[in-house]
Amino acid sequence: MLGRAIDAVVQLSIVVNGVVDGEEQVIWYAVGTGTVIAPDGLILTNQHLITPAGVDEKLAELESQLAAEGTSADLRVDAERFMVAVSDGRHLPVPRYVAQVVEEDPALDLAVLRIDGDERGEPLGPESLALPYLSLGSSEALNLGAPVHVFGFPAIGSGSLTYTAGIVSGFLFEEGIDGTAWINTDAVTSGGNSGGAAVNDAGVLIGIPTSGSALDCRPGDTNRDGAVGPEDVGCVPTGGSLTQLRPIDLARPLLASVDAAIAASVGATATVNITAPADDLTASLAAAEGCAARGDWRCAVNFYLDALADAPAVAGIVTALYDANLELGRQEAAAGRLDSARAAFTAAVETDPTRSEAAEVLERLAPYRRAIVVDAFDGPEHFIETDESDSTSSFDDGAFTLAIDQPGLISGFPLSPKDAPLTGEDFAALLSIREAAGDGMVTIEARTDPNGSQWVFAVDPGAQTWEVLEYDTGRAQFLPWSEAYSYAAAGNADEPLQSVELRVTDGFPLLFINGRDVAATVGAALPDIGNEGSLSFGALMTSEGTAPFSVAFDEIALYELS
Repeated sequence: MLGRAIDAVVQLSIVVNGVVDGEEQVIWYAVGTGTVIAPDGLILTNQHLITPAGVDEKLAELESQLAAEGTSADLRVDAERFMVAVSDGRHLPVPRYVAQVVEEDPALDLAVLRIDGDERGEPLGPESLALPYLSLGSSEALNLGAPVHVFGFPAIGSGSLTYTAGIVSGFLFEEGIDGTAWINTDAVTSGGNSGGAAVNDAGVLIGIPTSGSALDCRPGDTNRDGAVGPEDVGCVPTGGSLTQLRPIDLARPLLASVDAAIAASVGATATVNITAPADDLTASLAAAEGCAARGDWRCAVNFYLDALADAPAVAGIVTALYDANLELGRQEAAAGRLDSARAAFTAAVETDPTRSEAAEVLERLAPYRRAIVVDAFDGPEHFIETDESDSTSSFDDGAFTLAIDQPGLISGFPLSPKDAPLTGEDFAALLSIREAAGDGMVTIEARTDPNGSQWVFAVDPGAQTWEVLEYDTGRAQFLPWSEAYSYAAAGNADEPLQSVELRVTDGFPLLFINGRDVAATVGAALPDIGNEGSLSFGALMTSEGTAPFSVAFDEIALYELS
């Protein structure tokens, strides 16, 4: 399986033209490594290798080396094209093609090149290439200790293709990137490995070597000419280091944007273009079930995809894949990663269009641009538990519960971040409710009115009514601004309260209860409440109530609207 990497990993060089010691020459000067990921000549590499700044840096490095040798040179670089050299693993790479940059992602330090000519620059059509290439694997299916095999053309390798092996040593995360941003491995790499290939035991691409930590090393004869001098690039390792791999899953959108024809392979997993042995199906299913058992739904999705590729007609695998995508979507949505959640729900819909759960969640998420706050009460506790004589608050079994036994008392907790109040964006405050009992109301309080008014949108699950309250500064209490309206659905008088959502656009609110626009249903007007300030959620016991009121929140969320 690893032989594929030997064939598909290529050396990238800048093409330098100029006069060297009075003679016109063409020089190929290596900048790093790339990996052929499609037979028609698409190459995945690091963006920093092919930027104008990166090219100029390599040109300056070449000029410095020639000057150190006492060689006069007047050089110019063809910044539009890169030389692609191939190797059989036993000999130095041989220039075979030229390629141009077709797409870049500076944020991820990734780029895609396309081969469009032979080594002389003569045009080549993609259909004429039929190059060896690496299939795309699944970086999300990796776990700590998984084997990693790294191929590249490091400077200390004297230009030859070099192989090192290690294991997955850890995972790193970055703000703004959903999921794993980096994979750490103890496989040793050096300058020149950038843009190369990290593959798993099956020989499929799972990462791109991109950067490394400080290497324990000393100056040495890296070009093996018998002397240590300025022409020696890099250093000789004396200790350990960690290499950072950019996960292949992060490259998928970039690759899909280049050529729609590779979208299918981009969306596939580690078994693409590999004929699976008969027992691979059993292994994939076992791995998927193990991932699901520990709640790693992305991993489960990847292995169920592998299983489905081996047995596309098995309905049980289709069901399991749908369920895994559904759980992954819920997991990502609960973490506030809406784009990732939408992708998972969309994948579920594509897996089985006859089921409705994922489509319904996609419809619910459609109005939201981004998550400001999402708390499903299954992680760090953001509120202080209280045990007062007239009210309590507690975390229990993945829910946040409020209990009030003093009539007229309101208990509230911040929904918008204390250090980041709303500043004019349209928003949606959403409360998901597990259960409620007693004489009271679930509340969303808005302190967003530019005129200074405070508003409470209150929902009574027992009476199945809602109303709007306004704070009276003279009486120092909230008083009814509107009458109480019924929200009971026709023909469903016993419907439990499941959600309360306040959506505000340009200061004008809409109130949704169990997903229905209740003000529009009864033709009720709502006050202009503004959209700059803070929000809170909570509960109150009605002034005339006799039964203590309690409510358990499954999740609270604050979104910016699209």
